[in-house]
Amino acid sequence: MEIEEKKVELIELFYDLIYVYAISRLTTLVEEPEHGVIPVADLLRWLVVCLVILQAWLYLTNYVNRYGEWRWWEYLLTGANMFAAVYMSNTISRRWDEMSGTFNLAMLSMLACVALMYAVHAAEGGERAAAARNSITILLVDCLLYLCAFVASLVSAGAIVVWLDVAAVVCGAFLPFFLRGRFDYGIINFPHLAERFELLTIITFGEGVVGMTGFFDPARPTLRPVLVFLLIALMYGGYVLQLHVLSERRRVDRALRLMFSHYLIVMAVNLVTVSLLLLENSSANRTFVAVLMLASLAVFYAAMYADSVYYRSGTTFTGTDGSAAVMFLLVGGAVMLLPWPGNGYGVLTGALTVAAGNFVMLERKRRLGLRDTHI
Repeated sequence: MEIEEKKVELIELFYDLIYVYAISRLTTLVEEPEHGVIPVADLLRWLVVCLVILQAWLYLTNYVNRYGEWRWWEYLLTGANMFAAVYMSNTISRRWDEMSGTFNLAMLSMLACVALMYAVHAAEGGERAAAARNSITILLVDCLLYLCAFVASLVSAGAIVVWLDVAAVVCGAFLPFFLRGRFDYGIINFPHLAERFELLTIITFGEGVVGMTGFFDPARPTLRPVLVFLLIALMYGGYVLQLHVLSERRRVDRALRLMFSHYLIVMAVNLVTVSLLLLENSSANRTFVAVLMLASLAVFYAAMYADSVYYRSGTTFTGTDGSAAVMFLLVGGAVMLLPWPGNGYGVLTGALTVAAGNFVMLERKRRLGLRDTHI
């Protein structure tokens, strides 16, 4: 079934600009190693904060996708949401524990704005009111959890705050599975949602480009910036081939797989950026950097290929494709872990092996698809 693609409005692009800043702040949580490695506590904090801000972005994006008509009150509440998002972004630092109260209050404000938008549509009635009430239920549960986290932060209950934030992420992610009985799939505009996720991923790759600028030293030209640039370009090219070229957008689908996979894609690209930054840090353990880069690439390509269910008719992700992707990862990992000199060439060469192999495989699939189309 084909549907009309909903246009991405300029206000949505303006909203995304805040997340350029938020994503850039994420790297500050994990870019300072201790004894050569990133502490587990820092990685867990990064994971929780990353999931929270991605969910905040998704709540408003889902509303716009399903109901957005950009009436005056939608602009007003979106503006309030954006205002709170800037405050939320500024709390993302290694001193996050000290600012968790502001973080949770900002999250509460952002989700309350979206809940009010859904409430208007539920009050207006109509055939889509039941789906709006589903979303309000999820948002109210999350608002209650963020309110509790804010109150807990006032009494310096650090561990409880983190666990309440985790609970909010889990509820936001999994409650839709239990409320699907009254959900109307027809309200989702899959082409619009796919484009929104593509734009968010492009923002994350943009942050990766910013992160790699330290390699481009005009006073000391080397081969390293070439390898870094090729790595980011090939990863981005593979993503475009998989999600934009090979996938069919005009469908009716709840797109939960698309959402979850892009959580992982964005996080993986951000960790690749962190790995590149650590390559420039002489105190970072090279084996740790190699493992972090390898794990990030593994998550990136696994999440990306999970979206192969959205391929165009006649195109499939085969067992041979999966075996090839694993082989590229294993070969690249072996190259990364070899005892190279401490200049980062081993990690970059191995990562480039993984990215180049997957890009060539996807490009070949694209060419085969074109050939079959013309037969």
